Amino acid sequence: MFFISIFVFIISASSLRITPKMVTTNIADVLKNRYFLQNTGYNSLIRKIETHDIDKLYFTERLESVIAESKEPTGENSMYEGYTITKINPLITSSLTDLSVKNNVEAIFLAEPAPPIIFMLANNIFGLLQAGFIPFLILTFLIANFRRSQMGGDNSPFGFPGLSGPGANLDKDKLLVTKANITLDSFAGSPEIFEECTEVVSYLKNATLYENAGAEIPRGILLEGSPGTGKTLLAKAIASEADANFISVAASEFVELFVGMGAAKVRNLFKKARENKPCIIFIDEIDAVGKQRGGSGTMGNDEREQTLNQLLAEMDGFADNDGILVMAATNRRDVLDTALLRPGRFDRIITVPLPDKESRKQIFKVHSKNKILSKEVNADLIAEMTSGFSGAQIKNLLNEAAILAARKGFSEIDQQNILDSLDKLIVGIAKRTDTRDDEARRRVAIHETGHALLAALYDKYFELKKVTIQSTYNGAGGYTIFNEYASIVESGLYTKDLLMKRLVVSLGGKAAENLYYGDLHVSVGAVQDLKQANSLAQRMIGNFGMGQQLEVFYNDNVDSPFLGRSSDKYSENTKKIFDKESINLINLAYLEAKQMLEKHKPEMDKIVSELLNNVTLTGKEVENLIL
Repeated sequence: MFFISIFVFIISASSLRITPKMVTTNIADVLKNRYFLQNTGYNSLIRKIETHDIDKLYFTERLESVIAESKEPTGENSMYEGYTITKINPLITSSLTDLSVKNNVEAIFLAEPAPPIIFMLANNIFGLLQAGFIPFLILTFLIANFRRSQMGGDNSPFGFPGLSGPGANLDKDKLLVTKANITLDSFAGSPEIFEECTEVVSYLKNATLYENAGAEIPRGILLEGSPGTGKTLLAKAIASEADANFISVAASEFVELFVGMGAAKVRNLFKKARENKPCIIFIDEIDAVGKQRGGSGTMGNDEREQTLNQLLAEMDGFADNDGILVMAATNRRDVLDTALLRPGRFDRIITVPLPDKESRKQIFKVHSKNKILSKEVNADLIAEMTSGFSGAQIKNLLNEAAILAARKGFSEIDQQNILDSLDKLIVGIAKRTDTRDDEARRRVAIHETGHALLAALYDKYFELKKVTIQSTYNGAGGYTIFNEYASIVESGLYTKDLLMKRLVVSLGGKAAENLYYGDLHVSVGAVQDLKQANSLAQRMIGNFGMGQQLEVFYNDNVDSPFLGRSSDKYSENTKKIFDKESINLINLAYLEAKQMLEKHKPEMDKIVSELLNNVTLTGKEVENLIL
């Protein structure tokens, strides 16, 4: 701390390039009795310099004060008439001298302060090291800085303005106040979400109309939804449509190692917004700083909680936030602090869902505007096959299709380019050269036929898209693509019968190998199938109430019920019943899969033979083989 301040002082003094001058007898006498001089404030001294009432400035040896000599003394009764003294900080010597030069005031230094200090440090540096002075200074600095941060001191950790440190860059944070150039027409998701956002724009543009009706403009809007659904796009579009300034910041930028720095950044953010009204603040991934307080097992004054408390105070505290709208995005609303979600902070919570079929079709059209599509491209088919895709994933799909077309030397994207890109995104990059022997290919064909045949037989619920034995670099020897009908997906009303059929299809590959090779020769190819089936069975018992004894049971640990962690909330008996009923579902599904495949073994033989010959079969081709 001491060395840094000395260094700044040396640069400031030496940069003046003013040589000490001989002073008159009168000023020499004045200096000897300077305690008789009249004290004046720094601001008063500045005004006198700017109004040219000062003739000369005398800087004392240690630069702790400056004596001003007036052009026209007020009297002749004393040798001290016309002289005033002002206490100063040595660090402002440079700026004060610049001001005097600008106003033609002569500045006189009564001694050269820099060289003695430099030589003293140079001659005694090794002595200081041996005496342990530097470690003492470092320790003193750390303690002082820690206490200052705890007490909410100034932003400069060294106590001097203008020095670098963790708090000195607050005003240099990259808070880019921009005008967004994206319109709401760029959003092609659900029309209801579009209407909500249009209403927000109307609030900002016609505030008086709503105020006359007694309505208050929302202070905050939380956009909740899965990744890639367009939350950031909506925030930018609202800012653009409302002709407001836009400040975007990630919540993780508030999380700092130094206690109090996150809260200071929040204050700086809202200060910047108030200087640029009307303004929209967008905080992305707000769950990084807005999680429930007291849940981390730490004291209530940790850095994250201080940052959250400051955010709560800025959003709905004593400060004036008129003309400021706070928008935030998250895909983890369940972990946010309840104080953050209350009216007055986030008045409106807009859920941005994954797009439905019609929305996916519109998103497909939006992202294909700058691309050349073949006339054979069927947007309805693409929208149907991309069930569960977000807007960002559909955009990526089209981009991959464009890259694939360009790789083949075409600028036009055809239907096959899109379908190949879809397979690449779902199952990975397919291998062009198959190095497996005939027996390995036959085993894979049998395994995939087990899945495909069962999906085709349960045509009440599922639509088989494709089955192939083409291996991929993701480790899959082959794969089967099927999905529930759109009416089931859109309603979200999955029955126990439907979920049981999904378990049967998932175990179809293992059941087919068991049928052809016996228990002792079933391969490990079904490991992912077993993982998915067991996970689904646990959710059916623990979360969907589809058990026998646990028919009305709900497990609070939704993500991983009873897996890898102990819970005192449920008794050991409940856990045993849970495990037993989950295993029973898996066993029942596996038994049904074996019985169904054994019953339709002739159809299996046909599909296996066709797969070995053609590598890939469509859903229609499989259906024709089992008629």
